[in-house]
Amino acid sequence: MDTDEKTVYICGALTELPPEEQESVKKFYSKLGDLCGEVTGKRAFVPHEHYDPIRHANFTPADVDKAERDQVCNHTSLVLVATFTPSWGGGIEVEMAYRSNVPVIVLCERSKLEQRKISRLLRGNPAVISVISYDTEEEVVEKLRKELKTYTEASLC
Repeated sequence: MDTDEKTVYICGALTELPPEEQESVKKFYSKLGDLCGEVTGKRAFVPHEHYDPIRHANFTPADVDKAERDQVCNHTSLVLVATFTPSWGGGIEVEMAYRSNVPVIVLCERSKLEQRKISRLLRGNPAVISVISYDTEEEVVEKLRKELKTYTEASLC
């Protein structure tokens, strides 16, 4: 598949998010998707907009795996991992990216990184090319904007 047909994939928790955090986290993922569109010219694939466990509950686990596996392996130029909860299943998407030669950027709150609450296994995956730590949403957006510009100039996105 031609790189022009690929886009960034936003990877992050959905199913295990505490109910009081779900809407703000989904808005954050969508904001990242929009940012990718601004910088790369193509809006990112944001999974909850297609397979939200509440709004799209009719999809079976096999349906979601098949669709998202195809998205990551065949239609993705870069995976952005947003780490919010201790165990959320995103490791499988990172491994799919690795097996498909898709680079990964991990976004994590500085305090969680310093307290070693972000898995070394995840961060050590060979696909991970960058870990962006941040204190505020504004900070991560600015840092990510700079990273995306670098990758766009290198024709990765």
